[in-house]
Amino acid sequence: MADDAAQRALVARVAAFTPEERREAARQEAERLEAARLETECQEAARLEATRRAEEERALVLTEQAAAATSALHAQAMAILNVKALVPIVLDFSSPHYNRWRGLFMNTLERYALADHVLSDADLSDDPSWKHMDATVLSWLYGTINPELLEAVMNREDGPPTARIVWLGLEQQFIGNKETRALLLDAEFHTFVQGDLTIDDYCRRLKTMADQVADLGEPVRNRTLVLNTLRGLNDRFSYLAALIQRQRPFPSFDAVRSDLRLTEITMKAKQSSPAQAFAASTPRAPTPPSAPPPASNGGSGGRNRTRRGGAKKNGGGGPSAPWSPGQPS
Repeated sequence: MADDAAQRALVARVAAFTPEERREAARQEAERLEAARLETECQEAARLEATRRAEEERALVLTEQAAAATSALHAQAMAILNVKALVPIVLDFSSPHYNRWRGLFMNTLERYALADHVLSDADLSDDPSWKHMDATVLSWLYGTINPELLEAVMNREDGPPTARIVWLGLEQQFIGNKETRALLLDAEFHTFVQGDLTIDDYCRRLKTMADQVADLGEPVRNRTLVLNTLRGLNDRFSYLAALIQRQRPFPSFDAVRSDLRLTEITMKAKQSSPAQAFAASTPRAPTPPSAPPPASNGGSGGRNRTRRGGAKKNGGGGPSAPWSPGQPS
């Protein structure tokens, strides 16, 4: 009730204002509202500024920590004397392992925060630290490719080689002319047969060719790889190839290789078992008797003397010793 009375009193008072008083009251109310709005905006601006400064300080701390960690990694990278312990593949013109080499090399670069030296086109050669680390990456590249390939990828027309220039040269050598290389590799892949190779060597060769074709932008699906593996098998695996083709769901390449390897081991065991059984059942030949030892010269001389004159000396009572070939008569 008191609030209603106060409200009615305020309305009556406002109604009694003159037009000038009403305009003045409206102006004062507008000024009050504007001041409140400005104060709210100032408070919000102060809050945003404090948040921005806190984020900048946090980013600065993180940047300093990242820089310190990167410097530590770079120091470790410069201490590596033999990069072949990390990248144990040496590329040459005929090497089929470019994809594996690239993966190992990129893993090493990421490990020591040096990937931008081969992936970025930014020229930071004016920075002594960057130039020093680029020389480190360049020495790693030189240590994992043979001299003939190195001579081909170094571009002396653009000044001293950088890690980025050598990296692009290697990509050109192994991935350049993608269409032609893919066509040739695909033809070799689809005509390759096992021949005298073992299952491990045969499957490894096929998988390597499939990976090379994939590096050129033509990935080989698992079904295609399995069917091509079965197509090139020797005739002794034909029954197993027919069974594998009818399996549902269709097996993976690793499963097929495992089955073929087990079958090959079983075949070798069966081939060796009859030979061992035959060797065990064959009787041994009897050992020939040894020849009697030859008679000594002293005994022969006595017997010869007895043969020549013993009859008179002994009165013809004792038999003479038998004569043997080679003895003097």
